This record gives sequence, C-alpha cells and structure tokens, in this order.
Amino acid sequence: MAAERARSAATGLSIGQVLTQVRIQFPDLTSTKLRYLEDEGLITPTRLSSGYRSYSTHDINRIRMVLTLQRDHFLPLRVIHGILSEVDAGRKPVLPSGTELTVESMLSIEVRYTRSELLAKSGAPTALLNDAITAGLIVPAEIYSEDAMSILQALVELSKSGIEPRHMRGLKQQAEKDAQTLRNVVLPIAKSSSRVGRQRAIDAARDLALNLEKVRIAVMMRSVDESID
Repeated sequence: MAAERARSAATGLSIGQVLTQVRIQFPDLTSTKLRYLEDEGLITPTRLSSGYRSYSTHDINRIRMVLTLQRDHFLPLRVIHGILSEVDAGRKPVLPSGTELTVESMLSIEVRYTRSELLAKSGAPTALLNDAITAGLIVPAEIYSEDAMSILQALVELSKSGIEPRHMRGLKQQAEKDAQTLRNVVLPIAKSSSRVGRQRAIDAARDLALNLEKVRIAVMMRSVDESID
C-alpha cells in the first residue's frame, strides 16, 4: 500500500477537486467530512509545503471505500477501520453479517433500480413488494436503492418458510422506538460546537445500532432455543 501511495502521489488533487470527483457518487460529501475522515485516521493526504492537502489516487479510493461502507452497510468508523486494515494486509475482509467483501465491491458505483428491475433481480412477485410497502418495510419510490433490494431479497427467502411482511409490522414500530433511543443519545453530540459534531453523531448512532442488533438477535435466539427445549 505504501508503494501504491507513493506512485499515485504525483496525481495529487486539491480538496476542491476531490469533492468535484467524488460527489458524483456521494453528493452529500463536504470538506468537513473529508477532514473528519482524516482526523479519524482513515485517510492521510499529503501536506504540501504551502500547507494545503494533496489527495492521491489511493486517498480517493480510500474515501470511496469508507463512504460506500457507511452508506451501503451502515458501518461505524470503528468497524471500517478494521475492514481497511484487512484490505491493507492483502486479505478479503468480512462484514459483521459474515458477507465477504472485495475492494471492487467497495469501490462500485451505487446501483439504482426501477420497480420492474427490482422485482426481476430479487425474484419477488409483485404482491410481495406491495405487502412490504404496506408493512412499512420498504418505502415506495420511482427508483429503488440497493438497500431496498437487500430487504426484498431477504423477504423472498423468508416467504419460502411462510414468513410474510404482515408478520413483521412490529419490526418497523420497534425500529422507530430504537431510532428515538439513539437520537436521544447522539443529539447532544450533533449539537456540539465542533465542526465534526454531526459526523461523530452519525457514526456513534451506527455503532449503537450494531450493538442493539446483536442484543436483539441474542434475545430472539434465546427465546427460540427455550421454546424448542
């Protein structure tokens, strides 16, 4: 990685040029966000004698990886640190869910789907998508995100065991309650005077959400185990 960074340093871009390039894929990216990622040790742009930052191709790819992992997998920076360390070591990292990642997948452009494309790729019948929307599991839209695709594919698998969206209406209600709990915790961070307060709040919320999910799964499986015993 050090050699790659050295080779790409000559193609250094200013922070404004990086924003122009990366915002095509991540329109919400700001200079504050870039500095936050640097503060957290996720990117290390070169400092020129003038004091300005110079971003190499390696830095830009790194930024895309971090933003993709946040957007598509809702991972906190603590977990992303570990994933990037695995990449640096030449290994294929694994998500908390057990899914194996590749550098290519972390650099891929976000995929969007029309309704017909969503149904075709997921293999879901129209009725299943409609039921998922009614249950509040998927938000109706003209164009659907990869997140909607993941949910619908999971629902297709669940439907094979007779589990339908109507059985999961409580999930949305519980998710909203959990979201309120997280908001109460992270809002003071977001309202801080720090220029990266909002970014820290978002990352803290992701970290808390992962831990809430671990507890939820553990409690659910304990209940299942007890009923089987």
